[in-house]
Amino acid sequence: MGGMSSPSVTPPVSRLSAVGQLYVTTVGALALLSLVADSAAWHVALVVLTLPLSLLALWVGYYSGLAVGFVTGAEANELSWPVVAVWVAVWTMTAWLNAQVAQKVLRVGWRAVPARKFEDVDLDD
Repeated sequence: MGGMSSPSVTPPVSRLSAVGQLYVTTVGALALLSLVADSAAWHVALVVLTLPLSLLALWVGYYSGLAVGFVTGAEANELSWPVVAVWVAVWTMTAWLNAQVAQKVLRVGWRAVPARKFEDVDLDD
């Protein structure tokens, strides 16, 4: 019985389309521009482009940037490369999540996003 083993189960690989990759790259570039440019228009474009997760990204990006700046000893009036890297990484990951969901919805339809009525949710779990 020592030879019996179950085959390993690997999740399907989900790759972004060329449009999804362009979207993620564009959001990453906008995140960088929003830090180095003086115009607030880059921030507005970044928030609009990453809807619906942009508010979460703003919160996570801001506080993770503060934490990294604190840990690295960055000055408050200067940008350090770790803070910039975290800011760009948070926004790029937000864009990646948006692209994954949009790609799945376009491929499968809205049934790809599970929706349940509140009455059907068991809160005791």
